[in-house]
Amino acid sequence: MKNKLNAFLVIQAILILILVWLLTYFGRDEFNNIKPNTDISKNTQSLLKTANGVNYITLSSEIQSNSGIKIQPVQPSTYIKNLTNYASVLSIDLLIEQKNRFNEIKNQISLLSNELDRDKKNYERFKALNDDNKNISDKALQEMKVNFENTKIKLQATQELITGIKQNIRAQWGEIILSMIDIGARKELFDFLVQGKARIVKVTLPENANDQPPKNISLALIDNLNEKFLASYLAESPTLDKSIKGKTYFYIVYSNQLRIDSKVIASQVQDGLSSESGKYLAIPKEAVVWNSGQAWVYVQASENKFFRKSIETNTESSNGWIVKENQIKENDLIVINGAQLLLSEEFKYQIKNENDD
Repeated sequence: MKNKLNAFLVIQAILILILVWLLTYFGRDEFNNIKPNTDISKNTQSLLKTANGVNYITLSSEIQSNSGIKIQPVQPSTYIKNLTNYASVLSIDLLIEQKNRFNEIKNQISLLSNELDRDKKNYERFKALNDDNKNISDKALQEMKVNFENTKIKLQATQELITGIKQNIRAQWGEIILSMIDIGARKELFDFLVQGKARIVKVTLPENANDQPPKNISLALIDNLNEKFLASYLAESPTLDKSIKGKTYFYIVYSNQLRIDSKVIASQVQDGLSSESGKYLAIPKEAVVWNSGQAWVYVQASENKFFRKSIETNTESSNGWIVKENQIKENDLIVINGAQLLLSEEFKYQIKNENDD
């Protein structure tokens, strides 16, 4: 009996020890949470600050040095937005045919107008004679009237032909080029085109380009990018290029070295920035960090303060991005080494322990 009691006590003690061990094992996270993690909380609270609802990081000079934080002033950029796209060298054979047909019909109109004036005078003369005691028979007067009416109908029909040709030219080439044919505007330029000394180039510019197309663009052959051709703005094109999305314009190249129907690369001539265009700044790629799909840089506001500011990334350069001066100003001190470390430190307080919920 005594042995059975001792065995029961031993088993009971073992069960108690196992229960204590299980409670300790499964409750270790809660137990650890009770102990203040003074190093982490103190470090986070000491580095992340808020002023007027804006977060910023404070780093002592010693921490900056140990973390390899490097800064540099923001430099201006002489960048002009690149409008590079493809362009096509157009054939004007059909336009020349339309011009020849236009001139032919104009000559017909001139002849018919003279004929109509003659028939009108004859009709009026015959009518006057007929009214004067029938010096001209009614039959002769009627025949003259029919001739007059027929000539009038021919003239109206011919004038409608010229209207149709003008509408076709306007629809394909626009008002500027139509004026070259209709009223002889810019005759020297059109002569150059007819003689093959100049080319019309149809350029498609991106839809996000400025409302006003550039006055001059540079053209390069796809198979020889080193050979450049200067093109001058002529007019907006009334038709789109179905193969390229964007706005289309006509440019003139005073050269016969561009083959008809060839594809060329068009880019804006870099003439420098005007005062109206605003100031552009160069942001090196080393300074940019990403969070939630947005690009950011850290700006040093004072010796120990670093604020995070967003930038636009619409325009990429060979070494980063070009931004218009706005939130970032020229000579602002931005972090070019250690920006990712600052971002991690700023968002460290948002990382919750998985058992907090």
